[in-house]
Amino acid sequence: MSEGTTTPTRRDGYIAVRKAELAEAIAAAGPPDEAAATADVMRLLGALLHHEAHAELEALKALYDPLDPDAPASRRDVSVRAFEAFERDLCDALTRANFTEIDPDTVQSREATKRLTGLAIKPSIAGIRRVRFFARGARSEHLEFKHWFGLKTEKIDVQTMNDVVVLVGFKAEDEAGAREDRKVLRRMRRGVRQGAALVKHFRSVAGPELVTLHPGAKPSMRPRDQAMLAGPAVVAGVPVLLNLWPALTVIFAVLAAYFGAQGVIEESELKRALAAVSGLVAVGAFIMRQRLKYEAQTLRYQKQLADTVYFRNIANNAGVLDLLIGAGEEQDAKESFLAYSVLRREKRPLAKAEIDNFCETFLRERFGLEIDFEIHDALGKLERLGLVAREGESYVAIAPAEALMKLDTAWDGLFSFSARR
Repeated sequence: MSEGTTTPTRRDGYIAVRKAELAEAIAAAGPPDEAAATADVMRLLGALLHHEAHAELEALKALYDPLDPDAPASRRDVSVRAFEAFERDLCDALTRANFTEIDPDTVQSREATKRLTGLAIKPSIAGIRRVRFFARGARSEHLEFKHWFGLKTEKIDVQTMNDVVVLVGFKAEDEAGAREDRKVLRRMRRGVRQGAALVKHFRSVAGPELVTLHPGAKPSMRPRDQAMLAGPAVVAGVPVLLNLWPALTVIFAVLAAYFGAQGVIEESELKRALAAVSGLVAVGAFIMRQRLKYEAQTLRYQKQLADTVYFRNIANNAGVLDLLIGAGEEQDAKESFLAYSVLRREKRPLAKAEIDNFCETFLRERFGLEIDFEIHDALGKLERLGLVAREGESYVAIAPAEALMKLDTAWDGLFSFSARR
C-alpha cells in the first residue's frame, strides 16, 4: 500500500444495511398494490432461511467441537483431516456471509504498520498449522495522528475492513518438526492447545493493523528505542568496565593470600579488595538496571499491541460461529429480497446481469452503498423455492400472492410429524 495516498476500496458483496430497513425500502419502491403482500413474502422467506441457517450452524458446531481448545480430552481430534473438514465448511459459511479471503501483505506494508500502530511487528508461524484472514465491508478511511507533543500532524489514508475473521490452526505434537515449533508448543499458554483451532472475529480493522491479529505477532525494538537504551549504557558502562579488571586483580590477589598461595593480607590490600567488590556490585547493578529498562520497554510494546487487538475483538471460537451463521443468513435474505423485488418491479424477464445491475443501482441510490452484488446465490434460493421461473437465460418472479402460497407450503413441509402417526 502506498503511503499517504488514497487507497482504492475493494468492492465486495457485503450489504451494510439492516434487514428490516431494507425490507421497508423495497416495499416502498415496489408497486403500491403489492406492498403488503411483498412484505409478507419477505417475512416468510426470512423465516425459512433462518430455519436452514440453524441446521448449518449445528453442522458447523459439530465439526468445530473436537478442535475447540476447551473440548474435553475424550472429544478432541488433533488430526489434519478434522481441521480441514472444519476449514472447508467455515470457508463456505464465510462466503455466504460475503467475506472474502485476503492476504495481509496485499493491504499493508511494514512501514504503514509502524506509522499506524507505532510498532515494528514481525509475525512468526512457529507452531502454527495454518492462519487465514477473511474480511468484508472494505472502505477508505482518513486517519490523523499527532507527534512531537501535538506540534506535528500526520494524515494517513488506509483501507479499513468492517469485519475481519481470523482462522488459526495449531500443529499437533507429531507435526512439530522444527526446533522452533517444539519450543512454541511447549510454551503454549492457557486457552491454546496442540492441534486446536482458534476462530476470532474483529471489527473495524485497518489494513496496516492486520499483522497485529496474527497469533505469532511479536513487536520488535525500534531503532530509536535501541539508541535510547544503548546510549546511556555506553556512557555509564565504559568507566565501570575500565575499572573491572583492576578490581578483579585485587580480589584474586587477596584470595590467593587468604588461602596461603602467596604472601600475607595487609590492611591496605583488604581495603582495596572491599573497594573492588563494591565495583563488581556496581557492575552487576548496572547490568540489572539496563535489563529492567529493556524489559519495561518490551512490556510497553506488548501493552500497546494488546490494546490494539483487545478493543476490536468481538467474539472467539464457538461464539464466532453463531455470529457468522447469523450474518450469512442475513446476507442471504437481503440478496433474495432484492432480487425478487427487482423482478416484480420491472414486470418483465431479466437476465442475471440486468438483475445484478438493478440491485446495485438500488443500493447505491437508496443507501449510498457501492457493492458487488451476489446474484447467483440469490437466484438459486428463489428458484429452489419456486418464487422465480426461468425463461431461457432470463428470470421472472411470480406474484406475491402465489409466492405466499408456495412459501406456506414449504414451511408446512418442514414439520410433518402428523404424517408419521
